[in-house]
Amino acid sequence: MKRTATLILILCLAIPATAAIRVTVSGAPDTLFIGDPMPLQVDIIAPPNGKILVPNFDAILEPFELQAKPDTALIATDTGIEHWRVNLLTTCYVSGDQVLQPIPVKWVSNDGVYADSAESEPHIVYVQGVVPASLFAIADSTSQKHHLLAPNRIQRLGYTFIEFLPWIIAGLAAIGVFFLIRWFLKRRKKQIEEVIVGPPPRPAHEIALEALDELRDRQVYQSGEIKLYYSELTEILRHYIESRYEVAAMESTSFQLLRDIDRYLRDENLKQVLETILSDADLAKFAKHRPDETTCQKDLQNGYIFINKTKPLRQIISEEAA
Repeated sequence: MKRTATLILILCLAIPATAAIRVTVSGAPDTLFIGDPMPLQVDIIAPPNGKILVPNFDAILEPFELQAKPDTALIATDTGIEHWRVNLLTTCYVSGDQVLQPIPVKWVSNDGVYADSAESEPHIVYVQGVVPASLFAIADSTSQKHHLLAPNRIQRLGYTFIEFLPWIIAGLAAIGVFFLIRWFLKRRKKQIEEVIVGPPPRPAHEIALEALDELRDRQVYQSGEIKLYYSELTEILRHYIESRYEVAAMESTSFQLLRDIDRYLRDENLKQVLETILSDADLAKFAKHRPDETTCQKDLQNGYIFINKTKPLRQIISEEAA
């Protein structure tokens, strides 16, 4: 008798004092609309110093389906127990009474000597399907007591052509208005272009040469108007340079004009011709110098030379071909 008691005591001491494993599932409703999310919480109470083995949730939850990866976390620990929680987000696409199957969980000690298992309680969920409009908010007396159709759960099974017709007409009208506005803007732009666009402007060299001809025919310097002659001669040349090279010649002094036009003129002789005309004009206008008729005639000829040598190359080629 003493040997038996001693053996039982030894066995009790050899078995670790561990709490039994328990599994509970919460969050499952009695009624679920098809396709709605159903979050579940799987709580596992297990001894420490061991491994918890959970099943393949995709298989064990069928016909319910996982919508996200399971989220596992250790909630709390206490002397002799660990509290784990697995958060599952599920749904169901099959209507009718569906059974949430028991979820089995197994615990194995770290040394592999001891093991324990448990499973949760099954739960029945009634899944409501798609409801046609004709059955809006009608209680189904042939089913369970929780099968009352809520107004905000209506889903249309289809639409008729008459229901789509106003939208089709509105879309066609919008397209028509778009193309009408586009046509009007193009027509308006064309009319504006026809009003604005006229004959191309005359080349600057043609205007300048005609002005020199007029100055020559008026015989201004021959009549003694030397200052007026050089004022008109330099004004003609400045207008031409400003149009030809886009240099602010009208507002520039002779020095500034020669400096700004230097990057456009590569012919040193033409630079010297222009400098001579401007120098004689400054002397006549500001120093009361009176060049003789030979100098006035030479400056006029140099004006013709400067314009003809600096006019656009295409114009020179076309005139030579003619």
